[in-house]
Amino acid sequence: MTAVGKNWIWFVAIMALVLALGAYLGNSRRADLGKSFDYSLDEYRVVDPALMGYAEEEPLVPSITNITSLAIAEDGTIHVGGENAVQTLPDLHTIALEATPTSLALDADRVLFVGLRDHVLEIAKDGTRKAWDSPGEKTYLSSIAADDWYVYVADAGNRRIWRHSKLKDGPPLEIGEKDWANDVRGFYIPSPMFDLAISRTDGSFWAVNPGYHALENYRPDGMPLSTWEASGMTIDGFSGCCNPSHFALLPDGAFVTAEKGLPRVKVHNVDGSLRCVVAAPNQFDDTVKGLDVAVGADGTIFVLDPNRNQVRVFKEIQ
Repeated sequence: MTAVGKNWIWFVAIMALVLALGAYLGNSRRADLGKSFDYSLDEYRVVDPALMGYAEEEPLVPSITNITSLAIAEDGTIHVGGENAVQTLPDLHTIALEATPTSLALDADRVLFVGLRDHVLEIAKDGTRKAWDSPGEKTYLSSIAADDWYVYVADAGNRRIWRHSKLKDGPPLEIGEKDWANDVRGFYIPSPMFDLAISRTDGSFWAVNPGYHALENYRPDGMPLSTWEASGMTIDGFSGCCNPSHFALLPDGAFVTAEKGLPRVKVHNVDGSLRCVVAAPNQFDDTVKGLDVAVGADGTIFVLDPNRNQVRVFKEIQ
């Protein structure tokens, strides 16, 4: 036998041994991994009662299905986006749409801004409709916020926020491109969970940077003001790939945050420290996601629960 033939036989024998050893380890050892490899969320599903700052009241139940989004008008009317419609609560008035919204916002003039994944539909108080141009092919509109001057649109697909001027004085301002000279690290968006809200006091806006478990504050021109972040499985942090998934601002500037994966709703102070828990994980179905949140003028917290097709209502414990 030649040297080449002998080398080939040895190669085949070694490869067969490696494959046999791999099969043995895979079949006989995989099930015997130690406790350090266990991954369970059970211990985090129950929250210390001393941390609970809100009590749940009777939920509001829309008649539309596949609910996706939530917004509150200045007069307290609740708007819910669902299957090809927006519905107001509690009167159940329904506005038919061409598609299911991804996000909703209202301004002081009761103009309704509807995110329809790749473009915004503007609906005036008299019902007049105007479809906005789409930002592009990758667009996935995940949140909208409006004040007297601007409409901000979060685009998870393009990892940008588009600031539209109500004066219609030019194209939208693009916010979110990396700019290390001005401490802008860009938005890290692993999934289409990208929320924003406008401050009630100074006209700045806050946006989630979900891949960093962070909330970031910006001037209307896109320049950063401040940020805070909190990663961790414990109740004072955010876990998973992209949390918080949704948030809203309380009248005093504190944050109402909602998470997916380990579903929970909390209140964080302006500096990011935990104030209290609104709803613990064991108050939700394990598989729920899309817990959009909104805050009434009196501080009542409303939580969209797609699994139960409800808007759940939480009042602060006095």
